[in-house]
Amino acid sequence: MPNPPRISANDLALFMVSSTTAQLGIVKRAKTPIIPPIIRYKDARPAITTYLTDPAKKLNPLVTAEQMFQQRVADMSESTLRRDDAAKSIEVLHAIQGMQNQLSTYNFGPAPSKQGKLVLAGVEVSVYADMLVYAKDSIGAALLRMTQDDASTEAAIEKRKQMGLYVATMVRLHVDQNIPTDLKPANKLCMSIDVQHGEVFIAPNSNTRRVNDLTAACQMIAALWPGA
Repeated sequence: MPNPPRISANDLALFMVSSTTAQLGIVKRAKTPIIPPIIRYKDARPAITTYLTDPAKKLNPLVTAEQMFQQRVADMSESTLRRDDAAKSIEVLHAIQGMQNQLSTYNFGPAPSKQGKLVLAGVEVSVYADMLVYAKDSIGAALLRMTQDDASTEAAIEKRKQMGLYVATMVRLHVDQNIPTDLKPANKLCMSIDVQHGEVFIAPNSNTRRVNDLTAACQMIAALWPGA
C-alpha cells in the first residue's frame, strides 16, 4: 500500500506561507524524506521541558545539560555534527532562560509520551506537544521550535510570525483530537514557542479562517501526493 500523505507541523506551516513552486518542493520532501544523521536539539528538549514544567523553575536541568554539552563540544572523538549540535544546544538553553518573564505566567505540565497524529483532510500532520498547559479548568499545549535563522527583514519576520500562528492553531487542533482530557481546550493555552527568537505565538481566539486554510492546504497536499 502506498504511504498516506504526511507532513510535519513545521513543514505544513512553511507550506502555508510559500509560493506554489515552493509548495510542490515541500510535498516532494515530505513524501521522500531524507533521514538526518542526527536529530537536532534532541538532548536539549528534555532539559527544557523539565525546567519549564517545574513550578519553581529551578535551573538545575539546564545547568546539568549545559555541562554535558560543553564536554561534548570539547570531545574531539565526537563527530563534527554532534559537536556543532552541542554548541547550538547551549545557545538554546541560554535562549529559554531569556524567555523566563514571558513564560512564567504559564502553568506547564508533562505531555503524554505517546500522541496520535493530527489528521486534516486525510493528511497525517506530525504535531507533538512538548508540554501541556493548564489554567483553572482549561487546558492547552505547547510545541517548542528550536531552529534558528538569520533573516531579519520585515517580510521574514512576518513570515515567521504567520508560521508560528499556524503551528499554534495546529496545536489547538491536536489537543482537540489527541489529548484526552476532561478540561476545556483553550486557544490562549495553545502555543508555539520560538525559542531562539524569544517569541511565543498563541493560537488566535478567532481561528476559523486559519483552520479552513490549513484544511484546504491539506486537501491540496493530498491531491499533489501521488505525483510528488
